[in-house]
Amino acid sequence: MMSNNVNERDIPAEDSHGNLLEAPYSIIWRILHGISYLIGGLTFICGSSMYFTKVIAEYNQALNAGAWFYIVGSAAFLIADLQDWFYYRIGLCIISKRQKENNTVSNTNHVDKEPKTCSDRYRRIQIDLNYLGSILGSILYLAGSVLFLPKFSDDIIAGDVLFITGSAAIYLSEAWKIYRLACTSAVDPNDTHFHFQNIRHNLQAIFISFFAGLGGVFYFVGTILFLPQYTSTDFGENRAAALFLCGGIFFSLAGLLLQYRYFCRCNRK
Repeated sequence: MMSNNVNERDIPAEDSHGNLLEAPYSIIWRILHGISYLIGGLTFICGSSMYFTKVIAEYNQALNAGAWFYIVGSAAFLIADLQDWFYYRIGLCIISKRQKENNTVSNTNHVDKEPKTCSDRYRRIQIDLNYLGSILGSILYLAGSVLFLPKFSDDIIAGDVLFITGSAAIYLSEAWKIYRLACTSAVDPNDTHFHFQNIRHNLQAIFISFFAGLGGVFYFVGTILFLPQYTSTDFGENRAAALFLCGGIFFSLAGLLLQYRYFCRCNRK
């Protein structure tokens, strides 16, 4: 059973004040979502390792392998992000249908209930846009990864630009999630103001978003430094690869924390 504290990443992570679904974290859902994100992080580590000059010199398929690792990882991230978004939308549809069938109004989560006020609608739009920001980042990663394949070497700069833009979308999306977590009260579901005490209640979800955001930051900086004008020397290329590797590590840490939350922490509740 999930924690009774607000753990918004967003919904389904926001599993207090009444669940969106009767079984909000089924074992299948947790396996698919958690493993997809972890695969994304681990394959990004593998892909990043292929861009060190020593690896490229010793393994003539390193760049091809690196691009494919990124393609697989980006697809895995996209699956996890789409799963989050679809879960949230389906949950809202189910609640809305039940409320209409039973002629009731939710008095629990201000996100779960049918939007009656401008504030409700605004928050609903915020959550949708936040999810779509993560999805956009993963799509841009996927497109950029394809252009990293050696056969598209003429389009490598376009791939870099897509990766830079995708990284920006991801770290901005994760920063927004952290801010919304700090505006999500475990005491009063209708209080949407920023409070530092909310961070304590949402600490685990905040760390997940923090690590994911750091991953985006490292790939943002690393991909800028991967542009041709900065990789004319071995040092320049290894510097970019090292930043990529750091980004993959932070994505993996976010994935590992999801595993803890889904399969360790839940079992203790």
